[in-house]
Amino acid sequence: MSTDTGAGAQADVTTSAAAGASPEASAIAQPVYLIAGGHPPNTQQTIQDCSAALQACATPHPTVAYVGTASGDNRLFFRYLKSTLLKAGAATVTLAPLAGKRANPEKAQRILRAADAIFLSGGEVEDGIAPLRSTGLDAVLTELYQAGTIFFGMSAGCIMMGEKWVHWDVEDDDSTASLFDCLGFVPMTFDTHCEHEDWKELKCALRLMGPGARGYGLSSGGFYTADPAGRLSAYRNGPATFYNREGEISDRPSD
Repeated sequence: MSTDTGAGAQADVTTSAAAGASPEASAIAQPVYLIAGGHPPNTQQTIQDCSAALQACATPHPTVAYVGTASGDNRLFFRYLKSTLLKAGAATVTLAPLAGKRANPEKAQRILRAADAIFLSGGEVEDGIAPLRSTGLDAVLTELYQAGTIFFGMSAGCIMMGEKWVHWDVEDDDSTASLFDCLGFVPMTFDTHCEHEDWKELKCALRLMGPGARGYGLSSGGFYTADPAGRLSAYRNGPATFYNREGEISDRPSD
């Protein structure tokens, strides 16, 4: 298959997971766009990837709401990525303030509801999910996604749009690990740009999820889409796919 999205031809690595969304929601919700990251964001490649996501919007110059909770609404990071998104074709890029002293959930909700597309930044996944849960804006994001708003994210933002991720009471001690829910837009679990660690955190998540679980390592510099029916398509850098085979993590599905 070779669908040109403006970010390169689609690789022949489309895979499918068990569907988790209702047929009604799937008929409206669009694929999410996943930018794996792992290199400086303000590059021509990242600009092209963001442009591909923005081209899916109904308007040629869409407004973008920026969700930066995973980076604590870091202003320097926001300005850097705002420049990338404007170069990619966004008309405006507005931070939805949800973290730190400037958090304003009511203002954030207005910004989110007014946007043509919503971008989720990189950072720490758990830090990204917690303010959304505590303010109830996770439900607003789900509503907007199911209504057809375009969502795209980078690094931790990709993981946040999947089903599950891992909390560690003690860092690097998997005996203290437990799962928490992400936004669940697509019925899949991701990790990003961790090939140098042999995807150890993703493998921990799959052990906790139990036999039959599947997860995807989105390689550095990769660009992907995933849809509510559980189909993952790679446009650059095919994913590393892992399976829980009766408690053992393998790169091969069950026989």
